[in-house]
Amino acid sequence: MLEPITLLLAFGLGLGAYMSSGIQWNGRSVGYMNFVAPGMLAYATFMTAIFQSLFGAFIRMRYQRTWEGQLTTQIELRHVVWGEILWAGLLTTSYVAIVGLVLSSCQALGLLQLELAYLPVVIPIVFVSACAFASLGLCFTALVPTIDHMNLPIFLVILPLGFVSATYFPLGHPVLAAISTANPLYHLAEGIRGLLLGDGAGYHLAGLAGLLTVMLVVLVPLDMRLLRKRVLGD
Repeated sequence: MLEPITLLLAFGLGLGAYMSSGIQWNGRSVGYMNFVAPGMLAYATFMTAIFQSLFGAFIRMRYQRTWEGQLTTQIELRHVVWGEILWAGLLTTSYVAIVGLVLSSCQALGLLQLELAYLPVVIPIVFVSACAFASLGLCFTALVPTIDHMNLPIFLVILPLGFVSATYFPLGHPVLAAISTANPLYHLAEGIRGLLLGDGAGYHLAGLAGLLTVMLVVLVPLDMRLLRKRVLGD
């Protein structure tokens, strides 16, 4: 509960104080706090799912031996993989729901002007997105040799994706804007922003649906293959 409040105050009120006239988004002026709030939902989805499937899954696999105990029963590795993905999706959705409650409270205090009637629509979008992001995190879990090597995917892949996602600032440079079209986090942020700010979200939600489908279709079988080799030695 404190994390979204801190972020909203730091970015929305702190940094937003230097942009009292707002910022340009989709050809209209938007208050910076209203711009940041939907981005918080998207960024929370991305980072929570990634860290749960990266650090959380690695600890359960390597140190707690949870997977080993599960595999001694009738459970197969594919069940473990899908369990990790769905658990990350459920945990992420629960956390994003808490962030949504914080945003609703801020709106009640007059700090935000969002179309909160669309928040229930955001929840299933968040769940599917989190499952796709978790499949990416599990891929790194299968590849990194030790937990100390987790910094490699974080600094080489995860954080760069966050930087070109338009979660906390708009992407004005044409090169960054072009790169972001292949970034599912960007489409998630812009899709949620379009819903909550009452602007067109169809393009970004369609792009998000396509990218998430590709991620799930490609990464889940890849996760199973890599983890089968690592966990079972096949």
